[in-house]
Amino acid sequence: MGLPRTVAVAVGIGLWLAPPVRAGDIRGAVRLSGKAPEPVTLTIEPKAGDHSTAGCGDLTRASQRLLVDPEGGVQNAVVWLEGVAAAGASGHDSPAVLDQQACEFVPHVLLMPRDRTLVIRNSDPVLHNTRIFRDATMLMHEWQAPQAGDLEWRFDAPGRYLVRCGVHSWMHAWVVAAEHPYYGLTDSAGRFTISGVPRGTYTLSVWHEALGEQRQRMRVRAGRSEVVIHLRPVS
Repeated sequence: MGLPRTVAVAVGIGLWLAPPVRAGDIRGAVRLSGKAPEPVTLTIEPKAGDHSTAGCGDLTRASQRLLVDPEGGVQNAVVWLEGVAAAGASGHDSPAVLDQQACEFVPHVLLMPRDRTLVIRNSDPVLHNTRIFRDATMLMHEWQAPQAGDLEWRFDAPGRYLVRCGVHSWMHAWVVAAEHPYYGLTDSAGRFTISGVPRGTYTLSVWHEALGEQRQRMRVRAGRSEVVIHLRPVS
């Protein structure tokens, strides 16, 4: 799975409540091995009618599939621990919002607790068609007119979900429905923090849409544990 580039900084996401006693924090970075590819520029063909691009803003724009900073930090990589007991309700009542602005989904990667409501908003003056996929299965197919009400969705299972617009083919985003609080999303510098982790040895996994998935073992101690994860471009 993949898309345009972007730089990421791992961001600790406090998705659940009350970290365990004598827990530790993981602070790390996801970096690209080797030379970063040249940034990808999208040139969008102007269209009218139901597929209008009149409200989409600049039709030449940077792809969001792969963003890498000058130091090699990879943005929008999802990092999580495996082998951790699943949590109960996250305690969050407010929805997670995926907006459509200038014919782009914002944010490009959204990390949220599985039990939270996803709200899909159309802030554009053009028609959109929201489709949510789990692998090859389409779960949602809804039209959303300009200034129409928000769409809402609840995920039945944790995992990665692809969101696409059926009107504007370049528009896509990823929603990661987290099954426990021990997830992080890298920021524009590729850094992340996962807080309140029970001490122990875990499998640390990372996924990026353009760079694939990787796993490694690590031990978490009380206090701070540091880690750097290197990803290679998928050939």
